[in-house]
Parts: sequence; C-alpha cells; structure tokens
Amino acid sequence: MIAIERKRYIMQQLNEKGIINLKEIAKELKISEITARRDFEKLEAEGKLKRVLGGATLDTDQEMAPDGAELTMKEKKMLHKKEKERIAEFAAQFVRDEDSVFLDAGTSMVPLMRILEKRKIKIVTYNELLISGLHNPVAEIFVIGGQHRAYYSMNVGPVAQDVLKQFYFNKAFLGCSGVDFAQGMVYTTEMESLLMKRIALENAYESYLLVDHSKIGRRNYLKLAETSAFTSVISDKMDDQECFTYPENVTFI
Repeated sequence: MIAIERKRYIMQQLNEKGIINLKEIAKELKISEITARRDFEKLEAEGKLKRVLGGATLDTDQEMAPDGAELTMKEKKMLHKKEKERIAEFAAQFVRDEDSVFLDAGTSMVPLMRILEKRKIKIVTYNELLISGLHNPVAEIFVIGGQHRAYYSMNVGPVAQDVLKQFYFNKAFLGCSGVDFAQGMVYTTEMESLLMKRIALENAYESYLLVDHSKIGRRNYLKLAETSAFTSVISDKMDDQECFTYPENVTFI
C-alpha cells in the first residue's frame, strides 16, 4: 500500500474512532511501527491529527474526511454518534420540569435536543442545527438570532450576545473542541461561539460540559474555561482511562 492510501486509511479510522493506536494501525496496514509513526508525523505536520502517547487523535474540531476534505456539520453528526447519544441520555437526567435550559452550538447537542424537546421545559439555543430535527416538541424553544454562520449552523455576533445576556438558566449544556485534564483547561476554536459559551456559563446555576473521548487530551488556541468552572464534565470511557488522573467533577459513563 502506497503512502497516500495509508494516510487515507489512518484518517478514516481516526474520524470513526476519534483516537487510534499506532501498534494497531501498523498491524492492520501490515507495515512496521516505524513506517506508521512516520505517517503519523506527516499527518501531524499537515495539521490533520495530533500525536499522543501510543497513538493519535484529531487535531482540531475541523474533522477531516479520508480524502483530506473538511467534513460538513451533517457528516460530523455521525462521528462518535453512539458515544454522543449515551452522554446525552445521562446528561438529560439532570433536567427537571419547568427548567430553563441552554444548549450550546455543535453536534454533541443534537441527541440531547431529541430527548429534551419532549420535556416540559424552556430551551434557549443559538444552534440552528438543533431546529431542523424537531418533531412536535413539547418544550418551549427560543432560537437566538444574530449573524448567521452557515457552516457552523449557528447565530453569533453582538446582537446574539446581547440577547443571550437576558436569560438565566437552571442548566447549561456546553460542548468544546478539546479538554486537557492535566492542565485543567477546556478549549475551543471559534471566537464568536467562545463568547456565547462564556455568557451562558456565567448565567447558569448549573453547567455541564459534554465531551466524547476523542476530545480528551486535545488543546486548541482558545481557552474557554477551567474544568472546575463546570458543575460536571460528562464523557464516555476510554480504554486507557486508568492511566490518567481526573478532577473530581468528571463523570465517565
């Protein structure tokens, strides 16, 4: 198998799993670990992955398709779909009837909206991705307007920020592009959504960070908040979870 085919396979596995093991990739491709490591290094230099101890993770929230193209939001919804659904089911238990709830931008909120739309609550969001899948919702839903960012399916900017500041939330559910537990820091990559996230975090009585395992150990150039700022950080389990030390407010399901 030539180098470009190996790279496509590596990116395909990475987009499906979020994190991959170097030894397993070498075995699957029937190549040496040295060759696999070189492929990882080249892909990291291209900004498509981030090498970690024993493997690699996606480098940013701009996930890449096997051919190197940027994935659409619709395609991103399918990444780690089962993990996101499990996290959403667990997170939904913290919501009570009549609560005012904030749902952040991003695909992690999609399965949570499917659950919460059937509840007798109020939902506020700037994430238009959530609206397209509604089906006779029971919840009262408020979609914040503003500058529309079509690629991200969200409304942002000064108008959106001013409107969001008027709300108080019993519960706020937020996403991120990466979380480094060693540093105790949560990261994101988009400035305008960063400002919306911070407003919601400040205006919420309880806040929950929903993060699938593929984002653990990842850093980006924008710091959202310390992990201690959240009531709870909810994630699915990693195979090597016992190798790390996590803050007390982290819950693995």
